Amino acid sequence: MRCKNITDLYSLLTGFVTANVTVNITIPTQSDPVPVKSVFGWITIHQHLGYSFDWNRNWADYKDGFGSIDANFWLGLEKMHLLTSSQPYRLRVELQERLTNLWYSAEYWSFKVGDGSSKYPLEVSGYSGDAGDSLQYEGESNGDGRFGNYYHNGMKFSTHDEDYDLCACNCAASHGGGWWYNTCSSACLTCVQAEYWWLYRFVVNLRMMIKPQ
Repeated sequence: MRCKNITDLYSLLTGFVTANVTVNITIPTQSDPVPVKSVFGWITIHQHLGYSFDWNRNWADYKDGFGSIDANFWLGLEKMHLLTSSQPYRLRVELQERLTNLWYSAEYWSFKVGDGSSKYPLEVSGYSGDAGDSLQYEGESNGDGRFGNYYHNGMKFSTHDEDYDLCACNCAASHGGGWWYNTCSSACLTCVQAEYWWLYRFVVNLRMMIKPQ
């Protein structure tokens, strides 16, 4: 899905979200329904619009969720875990490249977030799309020879106050947002503008969505 020459941050979603509706979902083991946006049956678990929102949140925030379903939004790691552990889910990422305003997509046939005792590790497989397989990227970055250091699949989640990446540094602190870092990333969809990318494609807007297989 691609579009271009879009100026207004929210009007750019016109057409792109023609079937974007608010629904209440039931999270396993939780009593109260949770409102989310749904697009053709896909549940939005993360939406990042522009660069004004502060994603440098602590572990508790990323665990519980924050933001607005109509704007910048993070469903919460615990809810993601409970949903994706209850039945098999797919993942779809739709992102707009900063330089061209074109939209690209990446889809994974299997997506799961592990439990909190394991620090919510990422599990994905079965890629298709035109954005590139950033979550399972095993290459290097700008010829640095560090093959495999940017592979996200299997990584624990990290925030600036809970550092579980494989780097001697703190990736979340330096990149400005919580993520499934390695040392550090080929994708970061919660980062500050300079680090906000997918397979080193700089991003301006995106959403992550899941759907039962």
